[in-house]
Amino acid sequence: MKVGILQFFSWSRRIPLEEVYSRAFDRVAIMDDGGYDAVWLAEHHFNTYSVCPSVCLMGTHIAARTKNLRIGTAITLGAFYHPLRLAEELAMLDIFSGGRLNWGAGRGFDPKEFKAFRVDPAESSDRFRECVDVILEAWQNDTFSFHGKYWDFDEVEVLPKPKQQPLPPYWLASTSPDAVIRSAKDGHSILMDPHSENGEIARKLKLYRDTLAENGHSFEGRTIPIARLIAIGKTEAEAEAVA
Repeated sequence: MKVGILQFFSWSRRIPLEEVYSRAFDRVAIMDDGGYDAVWLAEHHFNTYSVCPSVCLMGTHIAARTKNLRIGTAITLGAFYHPLRLAEELAMLDIFSGGRLNWGAGRGFDPKEFKAFRVDPAESSDRFRECVDVILEAWQNDTFSFHGKYWDFDEVEVLPKPKQQPLPPYWLASTSPDAVIRSAKDGHSILMDPHSENGEIARKLKLYRDTLAENGHSFEGRTIPIARLIAIGKTEAEAEAVA
């Protein structure tokens, strides 16, 4: 089993934001020395839920401060990006980290983000999945053309390419059963959410494995990150109080 941390940068405004970052970097240093697999960076915009609007910038800073941790994005909000620009920035992060990028992509959920970026929530799933398709093509071809619903390119060379070849490991955030099925049909690995109870996670994981098999894709060799919320205390009562 691999253990990592899903790192938010929540800000209460009672303390300087720089202190929020400093405390997070202290935790990351402990993780780097302590055998953790990865730190997963949560991207959000326009609120204090997680003041991390650029996971590529944050990941590059963390990569320079660490030696062992993999740098995960959980998630890059693919519906809000120009896919060619995101392909370039993620590739640079992979290079700067010495090949430690774990790329997680998703659609997001915050209505404020969709409104500010002028993205119709009804389109967001298709948009982020098309963004993923563009990036995978960009990373695996010297030059490529793409003609989709939202993006259209001819003979583009995206540079740099990632250090990890043929691809960095990547996952699509898939919370609902429909999203799980869609990701599995296309053969993508998935990130599983922190909000479902354990039994629901088990049911969705079975749905994922079954759908992979039905569509000619193997589950063998895949790592499926599953986010769980944990409250720690010296006693069960203390842990319940923390929760």
